[in-house]
Amino acid sequence: MLTRLRRSSLLVLVVAMAATTLTTATLVPAVATSTTAASSSTTGETQIVKPDDDPFYDAPPALDSKRDGALLRFRLLPSRALAIPAPAQVWQLLYKTRDNSGKATATVGTLLVPTTQWTGPGERPLLSYQAPEDGLDTTCAPSYLLREGSKTFDETSESQAQFDRGQVAEAVRRGWTVMVPDYEGPKSQFLGSSGSAHGVLDGIRAARFFGPARVHHKTPIAMWGYSGGGFATAAAAQKQSEYAPELKLSAIVEGGVAANLNAAFANLSGTFISGWVPFGLAALRNADPDADIDQYVNETGRAAADKVAHGCAGAAVAAGPHFAKTEHFEAAPGSLTSGAFYDLAHKLSPVGMGGTPTAPVYMYHGTADELLPLSAARDLFAQYRARGADVVMIEHEGQTHGGDQTFGVPGAVSFLEQHFAGTGRR
Repeated sequence: MLTRLRRSSLLVLVVAMAATTLTTATLVPAVATSTTAASSSTTGETQIVKPDDDPFYDAPPALDSKRDGALLRFRLLPSRALAIPAPAQVWQLLYKTRDNSGKATATVGTLLVPTTQWTGPGERPLLSYQAPEDGLDTTCAPSYLLREGSKTFDETSESQAQFDRGQVAEAVRRGWTVMVPDYEGPKSQFLGSSGSAHGVLDGIRAARFFGPARVHHKTPIAMWGYSGGGFATAAAAQKQSEYAPELKLSAIVEGGVAANLNAAFANLSGTFISGWVPFGLAALRNADPDADIDQYVNETGRAAADKVAHGCAGAAVAAGPHFAKTEHFEAAPGSLTSGAFYDLAHKLSPVGMGGTPTAPVYMYHGTADELLPLSAARDLFAQYRARGADVVMIEHEGQTHGGDQTFGVPGAVSFLEQHFAGTGRR
């Protein structure tokens, strides 16, 4: 589907987790419109406004009075708004959702509606594509990184963004409507499983509510994500029956999924990419402020987490520390590998959050994944099966985490195509 990206060996290790205003507002009642915000840099190169500086992203008041997934604001982007163009109208939708604590908030999704006629069976499919947002800053959000003129000084995150831009464009070329949610929300709550699930499911709701998307009530709907995006996809799949039971999903694809955060921490300890540990601590601190993560971490760990608390994963992990063991950051022996911290990380993990996917699931994972252990994905697969889910898991021999991101694409696409056409196993 896509040409394999060229990466240095370091990038292979860390990358994967790491216009016109619409006038027919009657299609979506009581929703404000906005034009695209842009500015010109001193070099004359067009650069879009960062999310924190763009009023389009601002949540309106009285969110509690609105239903989850309600459209709050929308804008049509210029025809060449994307860094990798796709044959589609490109909209940004601000919609109501809930953060990791269940509090009402708002986030943005990028909706791509193909301009070509749908020639496949049934109605045009809708795919929710979860990019590995993996960030503690809104400049890591897909709505920003998908766009032409977005700027990142993080080589690894830019490489990941290139991959996702290509994936999204290719999905559109297949004729699928694509929703790419900023599922971490305005506070960038990376590893907040509940907030991520809400952001994904409410993004699908928003796309269905949005008249110009022309989503038919019989439209087949699927979710797909890899690594951090797989984490969000798994969380959404497991919370869907409780949080959004009206959504009838046709297929779910989880690749390289971060199934067990405790297993990931243990796997990363003492490795070259051990910088994921303080980044993960910073993420958990941000996702659940009431948990007081700092009580389990020593001064060295808190300083390391503070250092990476406002950025994307790529640069944070590349900067290190390298070969640091988890106990190097513990406030007391075992404080990060047992007890209350362990229980919290377990509860936030797909293997610990409960819930059963209601649609057929396709999981894929590299057997040489150095970031997220295969054993944890196998555990999640076994849980799904024990709960009665329709699930298949494919293990790709010898594939690393970064390698399987690309290697696993054809199988994922084939699964989606079969279930969009109604020919997949149920």
